[in-house]
Amino acid sequence: MSLYADMFISKWHLITLGLILIAWIALIAGGYDKRTILRSGGGAVLLLYIVSTIPIAAITHGAHKIDESMRSELDRHYQERMSKSEVWEDIDRLAVAAGAFSDDDSYDIRVYAGNYSSAYTFRGSLTFTTYDAQGQVVHEKSYDNVIIAPDEKKKLDNYYTSNTFVTYRYTFTAR
Repeated sequence: MSLYADMFISKWHLITLGLILIAWIALIAGGYDKRTILRSGGGAVLLLYIVSTIPIAAITHGAHKIDESMRSELDRHYQERMSKSEVWEDIDRLAVAAGAFSDDDSYDIRVYAGNYSSAYTFRGSLTFTTYDAQGQVVHEKSYDNVIIAPDEKKKLDNYYTSNTFVTYRYTFTAR
């Protein structure tokens, strides 16, 4: 979905819809007259929607910004790799980008992969390893059954860790 659809009409607004329904039922069950039910019920709709949309919009906006920056990083990383070497096979048109986003006392690590081929569908595995400033392995993970369609960019994983990384390496292995 688009950013604005996620911000203003998301699955989280179903909670608001439930609260609005409860407010209307309570007004009807309370025996209020029709004018009071419509006025108070309308006010409840407006108030509950605004109160719930503010945090939903803030969280959604942040998530979309991270996703956008990771996809840009993936493009940058791929262009950088291609400027340093020649493309020999379709598997060389695959790229990975990783980012560490601070979240209080831990880091949210995001891993994205992209297929820059217009015809080749990758099916296989990915081994992803992060390293600290001293070159020591911080985290290593293998992703099996990875499928990346032509021209597709997608988030493979995100995980939380107490340590960030300085660099990373990855290896794609086709089936």
